[in-house]
Amino acid sequence: MSGDTYGWFYAIITLYVMSCVAAATYARRRNAAPENDSGDAMKNHFGAGKGLGGVALFFTLSASLFSAYSVEGIAWEAWFKGWFATRWIPAGVGVYMCFLILAPRFNALGQQRGYLTVSEVVYDRFAAPNSAFHLTAHLLRVLTFAAMMLPIFTYQVSQFVSCGRIAEAFTGGEVSETGAILLFALIMLFVECLGGLRAVAYTDIIQGVMLIVGSLVFFIASGVEFGGLARAKQYFVEEGKFATMPSTAGSWSIISYTSFVLRVSVAATMFPHLAMRLFVAKDPKMLQRGLAGMNFTFFWVQLSTMIAGWTAVYALRNTASVKDISNQQSIFGYLALELKAASRFGDFAASLLVLAAFAAMISTADSGLLAFSTMLVRDIYQPYARLLWKKAPMDGASLKYIGSVTSICGLLIGLCLSIYNVREGKPDITGLFSIQTVTPIHAIPAVWGGLHLHWLSGEAVLAGLVAGLTAGLVMVLDPDFNDKRVLGLDEHSSGWNTSVFALMINLGVVAVFTIVEKFLWKPPKATQLSGTRPLFVGPKVDKMLSNPLCWVVMLFTLLAACPFWYKQESAVKYVGAMSSYAFTSLFFSFVLALQVSAMYLFRWETFQPVGEEEKAVEEGAAASTSTSGKA
Repeated sequence: MSGDTYGWFYAIITLYVMSCVAAATYARRRNAAPENDSGDAMKNHFGAGKGLGGVALFFTLSASLFSAYSVEGIAWEAWFKGWFATRWIPAGVGVYMCFLILAPRFNALGQQRGYLTVSEVVYDRFAAPNSAFHLTAHLLRVLTFAAMMLPIFTYQVSQFVSCGRIAEAFTGGEVSETGAILLFALIMLFVECLGGLRAVAYTDIIQGVMLIVGSLVFFIASGVEFGGLARAKQYFVEEGKFATMPSTAGSWSIISYTSFVLRVSVAATMFPHLAMRLFVAKDPKMLQRGLAGMNFTFFWVQLSTMIAGWTAVYALRNTASVKDISNQQSIFGYLALELKAASRFGDFAASLLVLAAFAAMISTADSGLLAFSTMLVRDIYQPYARLLWKKAPMDGASLKYIGSVTSICGLLIGLCLSIYNVREGKPDITGLFSIQTVTPIHAIPAVWGGLHLHWLSGEAVLAGLVAGLTAGLVMVLDPDFNDKRVLGLDEHSSGWNTSVFALMINLGVVAVFTIVEKFLWKPPKATQLSGTRPLFVGPKVDKMLSNPLCWVVMLFTLLAACPFWYKQESAVKYVGAMSSYAFTSLFFSFVLALQVSAMYLFRWETFQPVGEEEKAVEEGAAASTSTSGKA
């Protein structure tokens, strides 16, 4: 069958657009329903009112991680670097392992205090009397806000650029990159403006089902048409491709593999659109079970994409090379086009998965845009607007309007950056993922430490944050330290990312400052200001962290998924149709997924900040008295 017609593709995209319109319209109605209405127009739109639950929560949590990286980035990396692409699986499971530290407390605080952003938590945690100076909490809020802008816009750029490149490759140039970017930006803006976070969550259900079904159908079709992984392995052996283990250090090395896994596991917990889902989950039990099950979705979607990339090495052997493929980002689109031309079944499978990929990218970009709007309103406008404009409106309707305008501005910034990236051709998709952890990783002491270490002061965290951000930016911009700066990447000659070194400086400064405060100079605590609500986490250790043996086992399992225990540059051996080091990486990743799932199911504990229980009792008593008085 010729690949010149796109009947399936246009039919599926029409159904998808109609489904998005229906989902966004329904979400708008649900936001106004009494069971969802929080009484705050801004929170109803940007925070899904009283929260998300059920199927929508599960799919929106999953969809937040299935993006351009999962589809386009992994496929290209598997095609270009072979078995090295398996690093994405342990890194993904590692993110959920690290969310064990945050999820129970984030969810409880979101429900009890109405938080929507990480910076809100940071401000309240280090507000006086938890710091020596009132200014400390303000600086921490603004700096964490700034640090989290990088992942928001790199996410947007990567989604738009991938949409454009896949569309152009799959349609043989019939749809241009810029045209595809603008089309999907319009869909994204419509969904967000009409129904907010709830609309994004409902469209996540659509794209989640499409991605799950599409991955399976695409996997079957590529196996039927191109011989699947078994034929690809035969080709690798015949041609001597991917025949040796990575070197110890340097780019695409065992160290860079390990650095990626550890860095992503930690830093991705600071991505604001992921944290927002934890705040707005209505039912802790549903969140607990959803997170327990999501570990395993990587072995469906991302592994399927990897296999597609490995299959593409053989399937595109006569048509694709690094030189031929513009910016090294269109492997997924070219493979889909090849499959489309192979048979009617291939046409359907390719069209379905390409649309599912587009849907996933739109959803992720929309999530980032919502996070940007919410953060700008909650962390900057509400606290500081009246310092400049005494009559700045603060009612819910006005905040919703300001957030919507902010979304449009954020979208325009993302579009400009995306079009610039298309023209410049760098960094590529995996490069964008590399640099997006440079700044948010430095919020970890403030958030992880702030949530669990009641003795940690705001001044110690602020000193570490400033030192880490400064060192990180100097390192990533220094071409002598960052070997890959010219490519728009973030990597030292050893293979470690520069952000890892900067984080060590951050943590070191926090530790030194804390020791000085404890033993040499104990600063006085500032008095609590009227209108603030400091967060007191107390000395209690959660069940998630109370047994260090569980964490030792999980960390060793995560490290075992990294191939540092293989001999560098030795000949690759095979387990079936897969290299032995790729197989062991996936095996230990699956073992880790089981361990993390068990932790969510059996160690989850609802968090209650110090003083909140008494406050709830007092509020309940006051409400009861008020009701009795009216009677």
